Amino acid sequence: MEDSRIPSFARVRAVREALDGAMREGPDWVSYHALNAECLYVTPSWGAIGGADWVGRSFTHWPMPEEDRAAWADVWPAVVQGAAPARVVWRCEAAEGQRFVESVLLPDRWHGEMVGIFGWHRDITALRAHQERLEASVARMRLAYGLARSGYWELDVATRQLAWSQEVYDIWEIDPAHFPGTYEAFLETVVPEDRALVEQAVSRAMHTHTYDLEYRIRTGRGQVRFVRSVGRYEQAGGRAVLFGAVQDITAQKESEFALAASRELLARSDKLAAVGQLAAGIAHEIRNPLTALRGFIDLMYQRARSNNRRYLEIMRGEVSRMEAIVSELLRLARPDRPQFQQVDLVDLVQEVVAFMSAQALLHSVEIRYEPGTPSLLVQGDPNQLKQVFINLMRNGIEAMQPGGSLRVRVFQDGHVARVEIADQGSGMSPEALARLGEPFFTTKEQGTGLGVMVSKRMVADHGGELAIESEVGRGTTVTVRLPVAQSAED
Repeated sequence: MEDSRIPSFARVRAVREALDGAMREGPDWVSYHALNAECLYVTPSWGAIGGADWVGRSFTHWPMPEEDRAAWADVWPAVVQGAAPARVVWRCEAAEGQRFVESVLLPDRWHGEMVGIFGWHRDITALRAHQERLEASVARMRLAYGLARSGYWELDVATRQLAWSQEVYDIWEIDPAHFPGTYEAFLETVVPEDRALVEQAVSRAMHTHTYDLEYRIRTGRGQVRFVRSVGRYEQAGGRAVLFGAVQDITAQKESEFALAASRELLARSDKLAAVGQLAAGIAHEIRNPLTALRGFIDLMYQRARSNNRRYLEIMRGEVSRMEAIVSELLRLARPDRPQFQQVDLVDLVQEVVAFMSAQALLHSVEIRYEPGTPSLLVQGDPNQLKQVFINLMRNGIEAMQPGGSLRVRVFQDGHVARVEIADQGSGMSPEALARLGEPFFTTKEQGTGLGVMVSKRMVADHGGELAIESEVGRGTTVTVRLPVAQSAED
């Protein structure tokens, strides 16, 4: 009786005829085995790899390292018992050198009974070498990024799964246990204004194979950071992967912004110097004729008829405005040196609030003074500081409609004394805010644009800073920061 474990000659012949035609020109090859692992047939293309006829030989005699032979021995019994197909990657010791081969073993049933095993084989040497180069490149990148305090990331384009190194989690200030690890979850951390840029860069990388972008993120603690991400797009082993590194460049960006601000400040200083030179040269020449004009206007006013006096009042007001401009010019040209002494900022601002109350009443505006501490000492010139706060409060009062409220706060923030003056005016556009402080730029009909410049200079002479925040429709907040006196810190 014929052994059912050995395929019939008719079965083998049918298999051989079918496979010879199908596999003769292809890159793969097929073998057919008895259940005892004896090779009964192999397609002709095998000769280009194996270099020998393996028919009649079991895999136990194929030229391969012992650990690979053990891998074959592990999977063969399961395939013979009718289990799912098995996959083995092994090294063939061919005549031209070692080749990597991927083999898939498939059970063959004849009338419902297991009679043999198909082997489907492919030379993956080139693919394996590419994968090894890619893995080595990734390993080098990870090492380099670790040394550069950067983080490594990898995106599976098909599944949208995203893998981060610990350094990336540190930059993002996110607990790995609370991050889903998806591309969509990552996009949620990008500030809304930059998300389109990120998506465009990822899409572009599919064609250019390179990725390089700077964008902003919001960390797990709510901070906005600038990051730079660089990477490559690769396809290997059936996977499309975008991988690379990301680095926190917030400090670099802040330095760039500070440099730009310094250049802008230098440009404004040049304008200020030009104004000062102009003022020093002609202020006195202007003031003398103005004095004469005022005297003659006063004389004419006394002798004029009542119906003509209103014209002289207009002239008198315009002369007063010109005198105020000349005074501001002289203050810019020859600023007085601060006479430093210990000043209680809470009391000083209180005096200014009381002084400005009359003007606030004329504009139907309320001043709300909110001292955050009973006393706050700074080193400064009382007269110059009063002038600063008078200028700022006057601007706030004049910026509001009747019924508005001017909020004045004084408080200590670490080693810094802060005075905040917030109005409920119409606010300023970003363009107007950027120009505020330039000579003769003003948002007021009767303004000169010099008051803010004078105030900034005085605050800077005190080692402090004057900052302005404004938004159209929401008003303006001016913050003066001054160093706290040593005795106040102790």
